[in-house]
Amino acid sequence: MQKNSQNQNYNIQKKNLFSLQQLKEKNVTLQVNENLKVVIRCRPPLPREIQDDHFISTIEISPDNKQIIIYEYNNIELVNPVQLPNYLQNPENYQPHQFSFDYVYDQNSTQQDVYNNTARHSVQSALEGFNACIIAYGQTGTGKTYTMEGFSYKYQHPNVGIIPRAVDEIFNYIQNCQENQSTFMVRASYLQIYNDNISDLLKNERQNLTIREDKKKGVYVEGLSEWAVRSPLDIYALIKRGAISRVTASTKLNDISSRSHAVFIITVEQMYTDEENKPKKLKIGKLNLVDLAGSERVRISGATGQRMEECKKINQSLSALGNVISALTDLRGKGHIPYRDSKITRLLEDSLGGNCKTTMMATISPSIDAFSESISTLKFANRAKNIRNSPVINEDLDQRALLRKYEEELFKLRQQLQIKNEHTQDQSIISQLEQDKKRAEQDKFIVMQAYQQRSKEYFEELEAKKQLEQQIKTLQSQVLMGGVKMDANEELKNMFEEQHKKIRKEYEQKVQELEKERQQILTEKAEIEKYNNLLLKQRDIMTALTQKLNERDETILQYQDELDAYDKIIKEQDFTIQKQTKNIQYYQNILKNIIFMFKLIIMIIIQEIKQNM
Repeated sequence: MQKNSQNQNYNIQKKNLFSLQQLKEKNVTLQVNENLKVVIRCRPPLPREIQDDHFISTIEISPDNKQIIIYEYNNIELVNPVQLPNYLQNPENYQPHQFSFDYVYDQNSTQQDVYNNTARHSVQSALEGFNACIIAYGQTGTGKTYTMEGFSYKYQHPNVGIIPRAVDEIFNYIQNCQENQSTFMVRASYLQIYNDNISDLLKNERQNLTIREDKKKGVYVEGLSEWAVRSPLDIYALIKRGAISRVTASTKLNDISSRSHAVFIITVEQMYTDEENKPKKLKIGKLNLVDLAGSERVRISGATGQRMEECKKINQSLSALGNVISALTDLRGKGHIPYRDSKITRLLEDSLGGNCKTTMMATISPSIDAFSESISTLKFANRAKNIRNSPVINEDLDQRALLRKYEEELFKLRQQLQIKNEHTQDQSIISQLEQDKKRAEQDKFIVMQAYQQRSKEYFEELEAKKQLEQQIKTLQSQVLMGGVKMDANEELKNMFEEQHKKIRKEYEQKVQELEKERQQILTEKAEIEKYNNLLLKQRDIMTALTQKLNERDETILQYQDELDAYDKIIKEQDFTIQKQTKNIQYYQNILKNIIFMFKLIIMIIIQEIKQNM
């Protein structure tokens, strides 16, 4: 491998179905553990990066696309532009960091290359009944959303991403399925995690959904909608609808930057039936397509205000993801795995070390300005490739699948319809009753009653038959037959239109009911708001009184401290006075003695004077 030059040109998805423990209880054979597959995709330089002719690539990829080297230059910002070419060629001025992965895509790789070499394996695994997951990870502006979705949904367009190609392959598989007596059901869900809150991108209301867990369902998102789809166009419509609702913003790194983690989920149920059209075997595949929000540094992205808060939440969740990967790859043994530290790690619990075939697509920039983020992404991906999963085929899981429930309900309805057909009264009975009426005038009243009763029974059974046929059509509309083109049944199409009108009417009625409920809620809310305001006022009064009491207590304590200080001073003064009083008494006694001695001396002197005279 040779060093790339400075001006090198470049061309331009837990509502987990089943936990491992549940699969063991169902006696499903575990496959040999396999490592998480990790691939790297290096995007081409952007026009703004090469327009000033100072673009420097730090990336070099081996010819077999298995290894990547990222070069760390020493103090390159201090180098004179004139001396830059010589500086780049000197090995003493840079330090190479080499990594090995399952595959490394260079800047010339196409969307078709990425899908054929990497993503198709995950899609085929889902069709075989495995849980599969593709995770796009990387810095903002490195092509994660482009890789997952692309900039077009037109058939065979070169920019089509992994999700549209996966959808096409799934429905092509169903249409070309040659296995007899096989039926399919395809469902789709779309969610985002924004500021660590989960919302359904396919619903109008932005309700914060909750992650739940129970023994039967495992980890799942409560309230997440699932949409039965019959063609790629149905899924494209859902993707576009969700993309409009997804939170994006413009940053210095990317004009349209995703500010949330997005997970698109495709569930494929395939059931084989026997000659009597009874369910025989069932396989359920689940494909999670995950587009993580980009990691970024605030200093580089220029985020402020709300964008800065979003950036903090994104980096916190990605840090939690890194902690999970570090715990899973700890060679000292498996300890606590912090899946619950964030919503995204909780959702990806089975994709990271569980029942899933997982592929991580790490995207990087070749620019030297992004060196820190690129090497961080490569180190993250290098740790992730050591994670070991235990994928199993989700097969023969009885009542846990909608497709089996629908088929069993269809079978029961067909039996009921057959019974109704056997007991449906023939039109000739009515004619016979009319003849009996003419021949038996004396029993006219009795015959008329019998005639009306039998006619009523006939029309009731006829109406019941129509209802059963309508239920069968409704259920059959959600089931896809292997080897049958999706848009070939004109009768189903007409039925969909009638059903759409009926649903529209029910929807409008429901909207009116919801509007009444909303008005009632608003009224109740106003009352509650009124009581809340009263409570707030009372709370403010109590707070003010409490504050005054606290101030009074503080004043009392202050005065008490002052009194204690004065008492101490008075005691000290009393002690001083007592001491001074004792000293005065002592000196007074001494003075008395001196005066007495003085008087005595004077008397002695006077006597001596008298004697001498």
